[in-house]
Amino acid sequence: MGHRIIIVDDDKDILGVLQTHCELMGYEVVTHEDPLEALEQIKIEKFHIALLDINMPRMTGVELLKKVKDARPTIQVIMITAFTTAEKAIDCWESGATDYILKPFADLEQIGTVINMTSERIGRWQEIYKQSM
Repeated sequence: MGHRIIIVDDDKDILGVLQTHCELMGYEVVTHEDPLEALEQIKIEKFHIALLDINMPRMTGVELLKKVKDARPTIQVIMITAFTTAEKAIDCWESGATDYILKPFADLEQIGTVINMTSERIGRWQEIYKQSM
């Protein structure tokens, strides 16, 4: 697999649960509570998938999404939130989010399914790229 995931959420407990789950699925995972620190790392290092909480201090997840897509257009971004509106969901989609998951998580299998589907999509694009070289 080899895909790297960055998870940004101001809730340490959620970060821990998501990190453990993703690592058990075989992904390399980096976590951040601070969206500004996460953005700096994304600018420097390559990540394939980002899970971003929408409601965070210092910068909203939607603002972070836009900055992440500016810095790394190919990164696949999955938004996570406990509080949503139709407008927020549409804004995320229009800003380049790949998917949207609501908290509290019904179960971690839902998150695993979304991450695996995203990883498979990345793999298909990587294969197309390799074949075109």
